[in-house]
Amino acid sequence: MSKIIVFTEEGFGGRTAEFKNDVCDLEEIGFNNVISSLKVIGAPWVAYYDTNFGGKQRLFQEGEYATLDDKRRFSSLKMIKDNLENPEIRLFEHVNYQGRSVTLRGETNLHDINFSDTASSHRVKSGVWILYEHVNRKGSQLISFPGEQIPNYVPLSFNDMASHVRPLLPKS
Repeated sequence: MSKIIVFTEEGFGGRTAEFKNDVCDLEEIGFNNVISSLKVIGAPWVAYYDTNFGGKQRLFQEGEYATLDDKRRFSSLKMIKDNLENPEIRLFEHVNYQGRSVTLRGETNLHDINFSDTASSHRVKSGVWILYEHVNRKGSQLISFPGEQIPNYVPLSFNDMASHVRPLLPKS
């Protein structure tokens, strides 16, 4: 069974709660903006800065996270249940799917294909994709789900920022 266990203090201390389903508003259960460490068992989870799965995002795959860079910021949590087979995303240079484009099926450092800090929109054909602000999976993240179409990164504060992308892969 997949679940996330959250703690109000670093190093897995303080108050704790365990979730096996999405939580659209952590404030309703007294855990808004207090998570400082967490453990993920099974499926990956996305933690959102805002309620109802909005705002900045951070992906957590199976493992233990004793210290979070963005502790005390999360307001909602979502388990990834999507099919991760045959991932494909198409990035576009301009908003509304205009300009140059590139179709990707695997992890890519966008510097290597002359597309770094260029993308302004995308369409996910399949898989769950993580777009990173910096190479080597660093910086802010934008997580996108199968069938999702994002015509404009500007409202997401991610325009012309992506430098690295990768799909989540199914467990072997």
